[in-house]
Amino acid sequence: MTTLASGLQRLWGRQRSRPQTVETDAESSSTTTGGTVSQEPVVVWQAANPMEAQIVRGRLQSAGIPAIVRGESMGRIYGFVYGGLAERDVLVPAPLASSAEEILSEEIQWDLDSGDGA
Repeated sequence: MTTLASGLQRLWGRQRSRPQTVETDAESSSTTTGGTVSQEPVVVWQAANPMEAQIVRGRLQSAGIPAIVRGESMGRIYGFVYGGLAERDVLVPAPLASSAEEILSEEIQWDLDSGDGA
């Protein structure tokens, strides 16, 4: 029993020391890449279907915010348009997430009287 406990302590000790070395590596690499701001994409919108996701992506891109759509590959293969496999996430870089959420929360002003006379 003591052998098992000492083995677990050694294993636990190694696991606890690993993240510190990873953080140290990340800190040293951030000084060479020019900053510590994370560019990891974050989800700003969960769309019910691919069409909604593309509309949201286009709205963000028209405002100058790069966006990507991520979803389940099986939904794309089989062409699902509703249900869990049709859901898509819209992602933007982390520093732009608050701007993207602000844009998406604004109400759209539709110009119904375009003056075409049609």
